[in-house]
Amino acid sequence: NALLINMAVGVIAMCFISTDDLIRISGFGALTLYIVAMVSLLVLRRKEPNLERPFKVPLYPVFPVLALVIALFSIIVMAYYNARLALIYFGFLILAYAVFKIAKTFPMPVQTK
Repeated sequence: NALLINMAVGVIAMCFISTDDLIRISGFGALTLYIVAMVSLLVLRRKEPNLERPFKVPLYPVFPVLALVIALFSIIVMAYYNARLALIYFGFLILAYAVFKIAKTFPMPVQTK
């Protein structure tokens, strides 16, 4: 369902936004994911230091903090030079979060077989 919704949003966006603007907006999405990933890594390492981890981050915490700083700087610069697209992106992000919070208040139907 998530892939179908993303596809529908992409097709609708292509009708109203130029390809270069769509690529810039996807850059905002990629940077947002980098930021969330680095923050999640740092928080999880602090909250659960003894968890078994199959992958060790090289030079932890230097690399994750450096990646976080670069991603934050990049998204700020992108928002500065693409203010209209930043408003569109963050507006949709806020709208999606609001829909998520509202949908979470409704009970999920229980499926029985």
